[in-house]
Amino acid sequence: MIELQQAEPDPIETAIVQWCRKADLYRDGELVRQGVNLLGSNEPVAKAWAKLVAGHLATGDHTRDGLAKFLLSRDASGHVRAYSSAPIIAEGLLAMLTERNLL
Repeated sequence: MIELQQAEPDPIETAIVQWCRKADLYRDGELVRQGVNLLGSNEPVAKAWAKLVAGHLATGDHTRDGLAKFLLSRDASGHVRAYSSAPIIAEGLLAMLTERNLL
């Protein structure tokens, strides 16, 4: 019998998937939104988006503006509607990953 080894899940991708549905997003210290608007609103979409974001972060760009620009790119926006919320989504993502010592 052939056994397939499952790759360990990427901790950054796992954290993003857990975070995106219940994220508290703030602008100027005020809660403006909860959760990230996933297109399709399901687990495979969340995982695909998390993989893209983790790939971007792996390039070393850990800035809010750089991540916000990436979130508006064709690849990332195919999974999440960011629009004007891209900066607060980026800020929330970076804060969560930093808090969990993943960046």
